[in-house]
Amino acid sequence: MTIGGKKISLTTQIFVAMIIGSIAGLICGDIMKQVAFIGTIWLNCVKMIVVPMVFFTIITGITSQKNLSSLGRIAGHIIAYYVLTTLVATVIGLTVTEIIRPGEIANFTGLASKKVAAATSITMAKFFTDMFTTNIFVTFTKGNILQTLIVAVFFGIAIMKVANEENKEMLKKGFAAVSDMVFSLITMVMKASPIGIFFLMADSFAKYGASLFTSMAYLAGTYYLACIIHVILVYGGILWISNGINPFRFIKDSMELWIYTLTTCSSVASIPVNIKVAKEKFGVPERISSFTIPLGSQMNYDGSVILYGCVIVFISQVVGHSLDIPTMLKIVGMSAILSTGGGGIPGSGIVKLFIMVEAFGLPTEIVGIIAAFYHIFDMGTTTNNCLGDLAGTIFVSRMEDKEAA
Repeated sequence: MTIGGKKISLTTQIFVAMIIGSIAGLICGDIMKQVAFIGTIWLNCVKMIVVPMVFFTIITGITSQKNLSSLGRIAGHIIAYYVLTTLVATVIGLTVTEIIRPGEIANFTGLASKKVAAATSITMAKFFTDMFTTNIFVTFTKGNILQTLIVAVFFGIAIMKVANEENKEMLKKGFAAVSDMVFSLITMVMKASPIGIFFLMADSFAKYGASLFTSMAYLAGTYYLACIIHVILVYGGILWISNGINPFRFIKDSMELWIYTLTTCSSVASIPVNIKVAKEKFGVPERISSFTIPLGSQMNYDGSVILYGCVIVFISQVVGHSLDIPTMLKIVGMSAILSTGGGGIPGSGIVKLFIMVEAFGLPTEIVGIIAAFYHIFDMGTTTNNCLGDLAGTIFVSRMEDKEAA
């Protein structure tokens, strides 16, 4: 888009669409609810590309490595990063809520509750078993991203181990060509982002109105403060030490990503934007980002575990029940395990929160109220998760530069 001969960046277009959409939702609520399907159509187009995008980007990310030892080194670095930041995220969520103590001043009068479906038990055996499919076509049809990722890893490694060099190169070029086509399709859909985001934001504000700012304000404010602290201290600290990147420069240069995640609330749908930002703003080669970012969309849930910690402490304060150190350590461990499990459960975010609260013997009724306003929190969880994927990718890229040097 150009105005007065000057090209307006897509980031600016999205930001403006988000603001205008919010205002339109507040002023013309009923009308915006009726045309909300336009935003849904755009989001469906994004989701349509998710499975092929994850499948081909992971394969090309693996086959673009020099060898399998290079892949193993990258995988080791990024997995260690994801595990460590997830543990720290839970501690931050618990600590911030303990200090602010929003549960002692919260008032739930007049807030509607929403019934949370009974949670399917998530065992360690079930979690690992569900990662591996018996039929890749069923996996693709159901859009199971975790299984798609595992299948793609198998395919990528298999290509790297093909003995015939001519066939190996042909397979590499073939998958790279299809990957280029997929990203070309993504570019087409992304150009319509301002339109889709306008209608999505308008619909959200039409549904919730001023409650997006007032209801659940104490808990939401505490949660977002914990997220900001995590982004600045943990992600920013890691990047400052390893790459010399100022935390506030990281936030500024990743604006295109977090504006997108705040409106779509989808880590997977944000993968192409994340890869683009990593390449254009931080110089990360696609051979790294096309592997680490899709992996992070299924492994890195820092925003989610911050919410688990905040909500558990919040509810304990509401009912006047204090948490001791051993219980908090148990919350940290369980959050880390549960955050990567249950990806196939419908509405898994709120269901996993229900499981966490129930596991520690706290009343689950408040989870029902949170569920009614979950969109407020989902904006933060998605944004934090994706910024974590980006920071980890930049960190690993730096590690690879040092290895090469």
